[in-house]
Amino acid sequence: MQLRMIHHISVLSLAILCSAIPVNAQQRQTILGRKESEKKTAKKEAPKDTVVTVPTKTGTAEITGLLVDSLHGTYLRHAEVIVEGAQQTTTSDSVGRFRISGLKPGTYQVGVFHPVLDSLGLSLATKKFYVGADSASFVTLAVPSSATLLKTRCPPLGPRAQGTSAVIGRVTDPESMLPVKGAEVSIAWTQLEASKEVGVRRTPHLLRDSTDAQGDYRICGLPNDMKATLQARLGSAVTAEVPIELGTDDSELFLRNMLLSRVDSGAKTGNAVVSGTVILEGSPSNAGSRVELVGTDIVTMTNDKGQFTMRNLPSGSHVLLARHLGFGAETVPVDLSSHEPKQVSVKLPKFVATIEPVVVTAKRAASLDKVGFTMRQKSGTGFYLGPEQIERLAPNYLTDILRTVPGLQVSYGPQGEEVTSTRGVTSLSGASPCVQYYVDDSPWQSLMPGDVNQFVNGREVVGIEVYNGPGTPPQYTRGGQGECTTIVVWTKFKIRS
Repeated sequence: MQLRMIHHISVLSLAILCSAIPVNAQQRQTILGRKESEKKTAKKEAPKDTVVTVPTKTGTAEITGLLVDSLHGTYLRHAEVIVEGAQQTTTSDSVGRFRISGLKPGTYQVGVFHPVLDSLGLSLATKKFYVGADSASFVTLAVPSSATLLKTRCPPLGPRAQGTSAVIGRVTDPESMLPVKGAEVSIAWTQLEASKEVGVRRTPHLLRDSTDAQGDYRICGLPNDMKATLQARLGSAVTAEVPIELGTDDSELFLRNMLLSRVDSGAKTGNAVVSGTVILEGSPSNAGSRVELVGTDIVTMTNDKGQFTMRNLPSGSHVLLARHLGFGAETVPVDLSSHEPKQVSVKLPKFVATIEPVVVTAKRAASLDKVGFTMRQKSGTGFYLGPEQIERLAPNYLTDILRTVPGLQVSYGPQGEEVTSTRGVTSLSGASPCVQYYVDDSPWQSLMPGDVNQFVNGREVVGIEVYNGPGTPPQYTRGGQGECTTIVVWTKFKIRS
């Protein structure tokens, strides 16, 4: 059996290797070190009727070992372990141990494969070593530490570097699983500085890298302790903005592979499947949560057990968003492919209203700048409500905000409170103008009239834009619905603090 090696990185240069030493050699050293008197004493103390079991000699050898994940400070669990020179494979257990027995005397090499190693673009292997008859050998292999990886992957940092952390990974096609060369991978975040001299200063940052022939990318010189979004793009194909968060260590290394379909990102359907469960914190029932694939009009509801399944989804790196009134909304990244269905679990925390400090409000204003809210507000077209205005309303429901908007009317219908427009452009058929929603830049697909009010908590809203007819920006105009009143809602899950 030949070890599968990733050629662009030397395995032996990054792996921690332990040459195997047969235990029988260790036994000889131990025996030489014993005192002769200890052996005599042991013989005297043994009862005459004691049966001494002598290990059966089989003529075969055994290799055991331990796999360590130095990058994450744990064991490398459920890794594939193969032995070159023998038709045997095994899997490491929950504490990184493995065992392969029944080997004939000879020279072998142990190799290890695992998704963590795949994301780093390397494999682990021992040096070749000899095992004799009736011997046992022990090997240790380890994933390199973050310090080692940062040193080998990142070039010397220049004076404009924001820190010593990095995000690395690989971009592959979700169907062929081949690397995507030349894709642009970008990371975006906003840095805030507060001082008496300048007040609160918001500085948006965007760094990019292009994937190499193996699909690998690296973005170095990043600050630690930050929230950001990661996105891959090649031509018209683009992934979702995947949220990531770097820890508080001085030098953080974040691994994130991306699936980028070569199909135009406008494709909203495919053959991928995702199932999962939405758990409502402290609730006796998990029923009735709304789950949507961000950036599409694909939406479903959970059953009585909180379970859901979504089919015919486009492949690639996407984000699922789960909502339930009275609970905080949560997003979860999901990498979709037709090759295998995905399984996810989402826990929604009980929503607790809090008074937010000035710095948090400033961060949200910076995020609204990023999505074009402020620029559109300055254009003078439409009606706008920002974070400070909405906070003063202390809204429990979305309709608590919308009833303050001129030209909107809130009434009670069969499914709860519904919003209608009194200023929208009446259609040629004479029907009343429709109302359509965009939530966090994505079209809201209503399962029933007014259901947006049942899933978007008023306390989660940080920005509102309202447009009528021809004054609607092109990105918020759906085909055939240009006469509608358009309500754009921004929540804390897009406008992060």
